[in-house]
Amino acid sequence: LLPSPPSAHDLCAQCAATADWTPQLRSAVSLSTNAAHPVPATRAMPSVKDLGKRLKSVTSTSKITKAMKMVAASKLKKAETDMAKARPFAASVQSLMMPHIGVKEEDETPSTVLALAISSDKGLCGGVNSKMAKEVKLGMEAYVGKGVESPEVLMLGSKGRDAMARTHSKFFKTTYDEAYGGKVTFSLASFLAEQMLASSADSYVIYYNKFKSVINFDVTALAFKGPEVLGGSGVMDEYEFEGEKEEILADLYQFNLAVSIYSCILENVTSEQASRMTAMDSASTNASEMIEKLQVQYNRLRQAKITTELTEIVAGAESV
Repeated sequence: LLPSPPSAHDLCAQCAATADWTPQLRSAVSLSTNAAHPVPATRAMPSVKDLGKRLKSVTSTSKITKAMKMVAASKLKKAETDMAKARPFAASVQSLMMPHIGVKEEDETPSTVLALAISSDKGLCGGVNSKMAKEVKLGMEAYVGKGVESPEVLMLGSKGRDAMARTHSKFFKTTYDEAYGGKVTFSLASFLAEQMLASSADSYVIYYNKFKSVINFDVTALAFKGPEVLGGSGVMDEYEFEGEKEEILADLYQFNLAVSIYSCILENVTSEQASRMTAMDSASTNASEMIEKLQVQYNRLRQAKITTELTEIVAGAESV
């Protein structure tokens, strides 16, 4: 009877080659060696059929991105027209009110802050929503660092909500989805202004993307003091009012807030469409480059297959 063979860990591959129980032990040592030093797997060459499917898929994606680019360009033209019409209107109202209610650097830190963050409900628009969400996060953390007690955020748009939900959902007061999927109206801005003023705060802030050009937009924070500042002495004494001054100033404050929200939403919509058009243009360019590379690879593989088949046919004919 042969003695029981030692384990594979006790013998090296060289000893196994000279041992009497070589068949079983050699396989054991070989398996142990391969487990300790695995051979990297090689990627299999794609077949002509696989390359054809990939080429067809990328071509379909390219058609979709080109169509989305054209749609975004059409919407951008309309949004830019609406924004250009609203800018003078908002600027005239803000020139009257902002000297009295605008927040300055030397002002004291407010005790309560309510912010309105404007994002979108649709994606595939570059960094519009992610940049806005990042600025809102930094802004809320800065307010907390200054001693503001629990600043709150009204989030307009599901993309901004999703970007902040995991780490900063504690700041959410209310979120609005599908709020401006169609045409932006002043009624929507008035509703949001009422929702903001329903919560008393020392400062109100609007975060939005300010449109500068098709490839340039910046996240901007527009801050207002609370309506109580209009009750101070000497505020707008240079004007004559028909009726109660306090009521008129309160209405002016709410009107200014609604006009500002309306203008900011139009700015954000224009930035969104411009960013989407740019993103779809880049995607279409990348898809075209990928199609060219896949087409070259597909033609080479197909030609090689045809050449191999012809060689086999010629060799078979000569053997006959």
